[in-house]
Amino acid sequence: MSTALTAEAQRMLRHFIADDPVVEARIREGTLANRTGFAELTLLDRDGRPVPRASVRYAQRSHHYRFGCNLFMLDQFPDPGRNAAYRERFAEFFNLAVVPLYWSDLEPQDGAPRFAVGSPPVYRRPPVDLCLDYCDAHGIQPKGHPLLWHQFWPRWLQGSPAEVRRRVARRFAEISARYAERIHVWDVCNEAQTFHGTMPFDAHVDYAFELAGRHFPGATLTYNDDRKWWDLQGDYSPVYLLMRHLQTRGLPVNALGFQYHMFANLLDQTDQFMHPRHLLRVLDQYAKLGVPINLSEISIISRRDLGDGDAFQAEVAERLYRLWFSHPATDGAVWWNLVDGTAAYAPIGSEEGENSLRAGLLNYDLSEKPAYTALKRLITQEWTSRGALDYQAGAANAFRGFHGGYDLEIETAQGAFRRRVELPPGGARISLRLEASG
Repeated sequence: MSTALTAEAQRMLRHFIADDPVVEARIREGTLANRTGFAELTLLDRDGRPVPRASVRYAQRSHHYRFGCNLFMLDQFPDPGRNAAYRERFAEFFNLAVVPLYWSDLEPQDGAPRFAVGSPPVYRRPPVDLCLDYCDAHGIQPKGHPLLWHQFWPRWLQGSPAEVRRRVARRFAEISARYAERIHVWDVCNEAQTFHGTMPFDAHVDYAFELAGRHFPGATLTYNDDRKWWDLQGDYSPVYLLMRHLQTRGLPVNALGFQYHMFANLLDQTDQFMHPRHLLRVLDQYAKLGVPINLSEISIISRRDLGDGDAFQAEVAERLYRLWFSHPATDGAVWWNLVDGTAAYAPIGSEEGENSLRAGLLNYDLSEKPAYTALKRLITQEWTSRGALDYQAGAANAFRGFHGGYDLEIETAQGAFRRRVELPPGGARISLRLEASG
């Protein structure tokens, strides 16, 4: 444990750095069992005959697991240099981007949503089309967030419960008409455990998923919860009960998001959300729902009052990502604010408000913090497979790798070939006919 950390930081870290062979075994064995598989290759020549021998090199180009971040600062900095650096840094290892659709900011004027590039600017809310163009250019999957939330409610939205329901339905229909073919992952409803009765109509989560099932068929439809998921009460855990309710009603909730914000008012609960055994028990419980879990909003602090806050953040980030990645119930982890000084409810570039958490992976000048370096190494090196295979017809021609997309370089007596293949969960049997593409 670093002596540069304060006593409070060391207290919060103690469960993570404690020697626990059971946890280490679960992480090690779970990573291998749940995130890797075998690709079995069969090579045929252009006439469909077996290729007798070949040299095969494989290199992973993409991940099945979703390593994401919100894209809220796309072209939001006051200078072009930072904007260019943000565009470059974001694409270095993220394969999912959260696109903002907060209602009050997306449609500050009734009937004039800010979808298009060039829409009136709102801080931390780049237009949806701009975000999608960026995602398309970099092969990043977009995630729409959120379709319905009791916060960020438009000031102009007034009327009876029936009228509000009608306008909510209109919002879903408008977003679907424009984006159902481009966005296939959605946070349908957000933080219902803490809405405190502020919705103008009842059962708003049910209504949101009814609408989502109608307007976004085939999409990943997520319920996203903010802070109570680690309050583990078995089958009576609050978020678990809500999810069971939605499932019993036959609503199309097919994913669950757990937020992980290290806000100051939650740090007295670190014995739960910073305890590996407890986190594994929570994931085991929610795995019973039968839907994938994503860590949907991650803010790990590097506050200055922790001593070496950057070292604290890097230690926690790496240990959490290893644990989450290893568990079979999870399918993604989404960092929240990539850059320090860009959090909500605070002036850009300051250390006021939420910016005081210093929960970014990059400094405000877009230079790397140790946590960024650690996660990049995990994702692009330790969890990325590459190697070579001496192929022989009739042999067990297989390689083991992390789930994702692969580039193959194949050399035979008839020539050299390049192919792209997928290694999904469960493994793959891949038959390739080697003929020159015209």
